[in-house]
Amino acid sequence: MLEARGNYKVETIARSTTVRLMGARAAGSGVIVGRSRSLYSVLTNWHVVSLADAMPIALTADGRQHRLLKVRQLGRADLALAQFRSDLNYAVGAIAPAVEVGETVYAAGFPMYRSSSLEPTLNLGVSNFSLTQGQVTLRLPKPLDQGYGLGYSNEVVVGMSGGPIFNQRGQLVGVNGRVKDRDPGFGSYVFEDGTEPDGELLECLTRSSLGISIDRDMFRKL
Repeated sequence: MLEARGNYKVETIARSTTVRLMGARAAGSGVIVGRSRSLYSVLTNWHVVSLADAMPIALTADGRQHRLLKVRQLGRADLALAQFRSDLNYAVGAIAPAVEVGETVYAAGFPMYRSSSLEPTLNLGVSNFSLTQGQVTLRLPKPLDQGYGLGYSNEVVVGMSGGPIFNQRGQLVGVNGRVKDRDPGFGSYVFEDGTEPDGELLECLTRSSLGISIDRDMFRKL
């Protein structure tokens, strides 16, 4: 996996705001997006929390475990907002203006398996943090099913679902969710209105990791 190097500001922000969501046999990622006194809000994928065999716990950058409280899906998108309580001070991600095609972005999260193997990383806690660099490849004029509409060239693997996507200034622009090269026959690339992309767009979609864009209007609703 290509590791991002050189932008230490982004790496520092990514490490401090990205959390690992741990279940008994699976794990995903998330990002801290809000705080109200001792109550923190974490944004992740709905599939990370809804498909878990039990309510995951959140591991923050210091390795501490936090029990998730209220979890809810955001509309029909593959997004969920979870909360945990702590009297400690954790960084909160800042939301960016819209990202553009060609812009450099960084994808963060915690791979579920060790590189080039099927050995799980559940025993590693937050020590296997990963940050990859790439560019925005597309912004769809209308979203795919479950709200996916942001394509990027970064390498994203299982376990990084729900992790944040940052711009070069360390601001949040989206949430990871789907890896590259999924089989179109399984309906991965169908728009919310039921239509399908043409051949050229479909080829670009399959070559891209896919995420869900975050904007400031969404942030104000959280």
